[in-house]
Parts: sequence; structure tokens; C-alpha cells
Amino acid sequence: MGVQSARRRVTYLAMASVLAVPVFLAPSASAACDISQTKCALNGGKCNIHFTNRTGDAAGSDGSSVLHQSAAAQAVTVKAVKSNGKKAGNKLVIQAYETKTMNLDKKAHKHFSKIHLRSQNGPQVFGGGTITCDDIVAILDGNGKCKLFTGVQYSPNGMDRHIGYQCDSGNVGGPNE
Repeated sequence: MGVQSARRRVTYLAMASVLAVPVFLAPSASAACDISQTKCALNGGKCNIHFTNRTGDAAGSDGSSVLHQSAAAQAVTVKAVKSNGKKAGNKLVIQAYETKTMNLDKKAHKHFSKIHLRSQNGPQVFGGGTITCDDIVAILDGNGKCKLFTGVQYSPNGMDRHIGYQCDSGNVGGPNE
């Protein structure tokens, strides 16, 4: 009777270890942008970014970016996305010279990881931009104001056009690659 009991225990342990393997091999939750320690969150305020579309301006917004600003008025789509690229909530469409506000409190509940910027008028002409989590935190710790612009980046292969951003708060901008 002791031998059968020992065999059952070994069998149960083997089954338990096989069943536990998928739990350990399953992908972990994707990294979300944590805005809980930003100035706005700690002070109980709303964590918003105010985007002003300055794509029609020829200068003044390209300070922290590798882009050279050029005037090309565009409607810009701004959307918070998860690390898998799927949108986290509604997107904003900001026409040239308009200002719209993105409430990141709501996006945080949907586990966003970054913000994508795309031209709605000429996505085949203008590459998009991405505001990283580090830049988002710097923006929220500042005044929460960003300008969107169109710009060019020169390379040995020619010239690439992109949607860029320059934020007064945190003195951040991009793209920088």
C-alpha cells in the first residue's frame, strides 16, 4: 500500500509540474506608461497634454528634434497606444492651427505605453512620430503643452518628411533618430 501511495504522489507531482509550465511560459503583461508619480497625478489634478497643430508654420517648433521644420499644413492624428500597437481609447484629429487636449488619466486605465502622431492628409508622404513614456512623464511634470509640426530629416539617401513634436514642458521633442 505504501508503494502505490508513493507512485500516486509522484504521478500527481509530475502532472502538477507539467500543468504549471504554461503559466510560467505565458507572456507577461505589457509595459504600460506609469504616470502615477507625475506632478499632476500627485496633486490630484487632471493629467492632460494640450497639443497645438503648428504644421503650417515654417519655423519655431523644431528645437529638440532632428527635424528641420518646414511648412506643410496637415491634420494630425494623435492616439495613445498600448505596447502591442492597438489604440488605448479614442484618438484626436487636430486640424492645422487647432489645439486639442488628450486626457491621459483615461488612457492610463487602458494601459497605454506611448503616443503616436500621424498625418491624416498625407500619411504616404509624412512618416509618423512617437512620444515615448519618458517624454510623456516630462511633459506632465511641466506645463503639459506641446506643438506638432512637419519637418524634414536629411540623410545620404535623400530627405524624409515626418510629423514632429516640441514640448515646452520638460524641453522634449522628437523624433530624434
